[in-house]
Amino acid sequence: MGEPLRVLVVEDSCDDTTLLLHELRRGGYEPVHEQVDSADALRAALAQQTWDLVVADHSVLQLDSLMALNVLKASGMDIPFIIVSGTIGEERAVQAMKAGASDYLVKGQLARLIPVVGRELADAQERRARRGAEQALREREQQAVLELAAAYDATLEGWARALDLRDRETEGHSRRVTDLTVRLARIVGVSAPDCVHIRRGALLHDIGKMAIPDSVLLKPSGLSSKEWAIMRRHPVYALEFLEPIAYLRSALDIPYCHHEKWDGTGYPRALKGEDIPLAARLFAAADIWDAVRSDRPYRSAWPAEQARAYIASLAGSHLDPHVVSAFLTLLEHLDTSHRSGEGIVETGLHPSILIVDDVQANLQLFKRWLVSEGCEVRTADSGDAALATIAECHPDVVLLDVGIPRPDGFTVCQRLKQNPATNHIPVIIMTALHDATNEIRARELHADGYLNKPFDLWELRAQLDRILHRARKPTFAKH
Repeated sequence: MGEPLRVLVVEDSCDDTTLLLHELRRGGYEPVHEQVDSADALRAALAQQTWDLVVADHSVLQLDSLMALNVLKASGMDIPFIIVSGTIGEERAVQAMKAGASDYLVKGQLARLIPVVGRELADAQERRARRGAEQALREREQQAVLELAAAYDATLEGWARALDLRDRETEGHSRRVTDLTVRLARIVGVSAPDCVHIRRGALLHDIGKMAIPDSVLLKPSGLSSKEWAIMRRHPVYALEFLEPIAYLRSALDIPYCHHEKWDGTGYPRALKGEDIPLAARLFAAADIWDAVRSDRPYRSAWPAEQARAYIASLAGSHLDPHVVSAFLTLLEHLDTSHRSGEGIVETGLHPSILIVDDVQANLQLFKRWLVSEGCEVRTADSGDAALATIAECHPDVVLLDVGIPRPDGFTVCQRLKQNPATNHIPVIIMTALHDATNEIRARELHADGYLNKPFDLWELRAQLDRILHRARKPTFAKH
């Protein structure tokens, strides 16, 4: 029994195909073959199964060897391509080799066929091994990125909860004010990477209070001037705590400056106007809103209209007038969304994401992060499972890895975009193989986004936000 060989033959002569298969058997192979003679048939054959080798006659009437080579290249598959022809001239043969053909042979003189096939199969196996090693490395890097991001988030969330638990008067305050601040930042055009730092800074805005004695922080009555002096040190303590931590250094604007005022009467540095970092100016509006809208031991939460009027009255004194305008717009948007049942997580409408990846560790890490961001998440680890899930639930976005088991991610994307029932579903292609042709192919398939692994979660957030906003779907709950 010979070595199995799946060979796709581009040929319009059955006799020539028979001779080719006979030569392969003589060389120790046991070929399983399909013969095609048109571009559509070639595309269908490439999509239906995996091939070890393509052998093409140069002069097939509907599909010469250069046309067949272009179809193979467009598929993105790395399959040895050998031209066997009695009519191809040397100039055309050289052109074909430059275009990516593996070799060419003359019909009737097939003595070189077996050595060429053996060489090309070995080369293809070596390329696959290199790609597999590269892909495994990128997947491990992606896993490390996701695990690190999860660890950072868990740490910051833990610190924020500890602060809220220590000062029960503001329990839950850190999460609420963080959500509002990042929503506001996005409205005024802050980039996704900068929103990461704003989120971290907002969560930790009162970290400096960890250094304030309980006798001052938890005092039920008013503070003396000496005690106020101690309390007003907490932004400085925040600076001292966070500045040595490299990944939090860019998040310092809010913990250090959130008590500065637009008119220069704030602390600790009496900064004025735009000398106050934008992140701190944004946070100040959200912070005051949450304070007056929350119940306190000494007063009940203010009604929304009273709180709005109060925020408006602080424009030009405590708050940046432009920030106040944007914040009031944000509040109106949230109110409208709540009334119409659109646009925010509080209404119960969460964006649905299908993640398709065969690396289980990354699949679960992506899922955990997206669920924590307020998304409804389904997963699939193969092309067939992905297509079945999409037909069942029609997700808002598909996050689709290229290297999944058959059909691969490109084929899944192609089928979605060609199907009138699913061509409206946005698809973000992700891949661990850094090949420019992959991105070109993703564009040709009308993918809505493209990510090279390893990518930061905030790159993914930016693409999802853009797609969901364009589709007028709900955006993230948390930031």
